[in-house]
Amino acid sequence: MKMASFAQQNVTNAVAGLTERNTDLCNQVIADDDEVDQLEKRVDLEGLQLIMKFSPVATDLRRILTTMKIGQQLERVSDEAVSIARRARKMNSHPPLPEAHLIQSVYDLAVAMLRDGVMAFNTGNLKLALALEDRDEFLDETYAETARRMTKRLEEDVGNIDDYVDLLTVLRALERVGDHAVNIAEDVVYAETAVDIRHGGERPTITNGEGTPDAANPSP
Repeated sequence: MKMASFAQQNVTNAVAGLTERNTDLCNQVIADDDEVDQLEKRVDLEGLQLIMKFSPVATDLRRILTTMKIGQQLERVSDEAVSIARRARKMNSHPPLPEAHLIQSVYDLAVAMLRDGVMAFNTGNLKLALALEDRDEFLDETYAETARRMTKRLEEDVGNIDDYVDLLTVLRALERVGDHAVNIAEDVVYAETAVDIRHGGERPTITNGEGTPDAANPSP
């Protein structure tokens, strides 16, 4: 959860560094990424120690393994934040682009998905985890439409082509944050049900509003 807090804050600070043209925030994101890297190593180490010491099975083993995998996803989220911060730092040395505000809608969707993916993990909420896949489709549509608008402006304003390319890279990084949120949600489903829904796998049936699974009866 500490990793998740750092990773989410890094994404928020990176986007604020761009939209508010605050290079100090960009530098802070790049520096704070090291903390996330160290926490990933600690999660992996402690997970391996638990496996070697206690030889866990079934639910306990799944919980340990998925926690380690989610740590990897959060580290990658922070890497996306660093990518955004580096691009923002470059753009801040140039005149502002009016189109920079277009990233806000993609950012809002991606960060909400990340927050809910982490919450689903923390609470074992299957209903919340399973909903992220559908939300990712809407994020992808929003990303594609925003990228089209930015590409059109790039073609019209070739004098600022480098900044538009950087802005498109920022947009792609935010879309990837949503992808990492979906990966976290898939790991939550596996931890709670032993059902692997990755790559089109069948989804477990939810039998009550709290997200209690019926893993023996997957939905079509």
